[in-house]
Amino acid sequence: MGQVLVSTECPTCSGPLDFSEGTNALRCPSCGSTLLVTGRKQVLTYWVAPRIKADVAGAVARTGRLHARVVRAEMVFAPFYRLTGHDFQWQDVPPRPAPERDASAMLLGGGSGADRPEIDLPLGAILSWGADALLGTRAGDVVRDVLGEPRTPPPPREPVPIVTRPPVRTSTSDTTVQLLDRYVETTFPASDDADLGVASLGIRTQALRVSLFQRETLAALGTIVRIRTDEAAALRQGLAARGFERVVYRQVLGRILSVIYFPFWVVELTEGTERWLTLVDAVAESVVKARAPMALRDALAPAPDGALPTVGLRPLVCPNCGWALPLEADDVVFFCASCQRAWQIHGIDLTEMPHEIAEVGAARAGDLVHLPFWRFESAGSEGTAWVPAFRCRRLKILHDLALRFTTKPPIYQAATGERPSARGCFYDAEDAALLARFTAAGRRRSPDAVKEATADEPPFGGARLVWIPFERQGQSLLDPYSGLALQEALLD
Repeated sequence: MGQVLVSTECPTCSGPLDFSEGTNALRCPSCGSTLLVTGRKQVLTYWVAPRIKADVAGAVARTGRLHARVVRAEMVFAPFYRLTGHDFQWQDVPPRPAPERDASAMLLGGGSGADRPEIDLPLGAILSWGADALLGTRAGDVVRDVLGEPRTPPPPREPVPIVTRPPVRTSTSDTTVQLLDRYVETTFPASDDADLGVASLGIRTQALRVSLFQRETLAALGTIVRIRTDEAAALRQGLAARGFERVVYRQVLGRILSVIYFPFWVVELTEGTERWLTLVDAVAESVVKARAPMALRDALAPAPDGALPTVGLRPLVCPNCGWALPLEADDVVFFCASCQRAWQIHGIDLTEMPHEIAEVGAARAGDLVHLPFWRFESAGSEGTAWVPAFRCRRLKILHDLALRFTTKPPIYQAATGERPSARGCFYDAEDAALLARFTAAGRRRSPDAVKEATADEPPFGGARLVWIPFERQGQSLLDPYSGLALQEALLD
């Protein structure tokens, strides 16, 4: 997935800071201070600065209409939602009919008993019949003499049909569900009542720098358009896609929903008695809507006053002892080497999480890579659930590991002594609980039973981080319990 590049400044030295959307920690290149990025899983707001001025926008709007006159040009900042996430779906699969046998296969006696003809002809009869058809009756008699078959009797006056059963279409499998995983990345307008002629920002957000929303700055440049689509509706729209009509259950992990205000010039043109509006992209310097009605200006209603949530920056230190926490940009859990506590980022806070290191077997320490898993206790009949906490580029592997570890929970002892080097956590406890529910729903197999999981989701609580040692062999990491090989390159 592409990443939006966020530009801001260091709260310590006011030096420039650039980081990707979704980053949880960073280091200032100017003063070297490590910073925690707060606001995770909140709908944060950004804006894109315009690159062209009003006179340039007017010239662009007059392209092809040289006799038109620019009455005025106004800057508007239109809101767009941007949604990214890791989408897991269970889809029902209709049974596939068995392929029909052709006439020649049935004639030769092929296929199953249901497809076999009622009349089985001997090979000699088939060959002689074919010789009659191709070479004539006498040549067919020669073939029959070689095969030791009796000669052909005189043909009947009326042909005798060969009667066979019609083929029976059978089901090759019962209706079941299959796993579909994908990366979600989409942008769409957050104010549908204003028809801007722009359905999406496309890939532009990946090539542009966005800044933290500042109402005073934007208000001084133009109109901040009101957001009319709420968060719930935005999630439904962002996750909707063609081809997913057969989805019976889904969970989306690692969701990032943000608002990006994008600049447009609204240029009013007149020529003779005609008056219209032209919308110009204030970044790409292009016309996005050549002729819009004058009523469009009224639809671009200004947003009400009030603060909108943005990224926050503060020192990356342990809330308990004040020790500097290790800098891992994508991690959601930070481990303090001083007081041996693990802290999960949640919004603007760091919350302590229980954790332990599993000790399995007697493999050499240099051959091990500790991977984090979330362990949950279920109040229902599901028992203990295990879910990977690390990033993997193939999403299906996360489900497979969750299913494998949940079906046969690992038996281990908590290690003591110095904490070994361990891979960080990409999914927090909330995301892990979603994947645990998804895995539990898929074990029901039939679409109707999986659908019931939506209303009967097992409650998972008591989240605990457990680092499991995987043995490194070449380019693979081996599960110490089942020997399942996992390509280490997929974890980067």
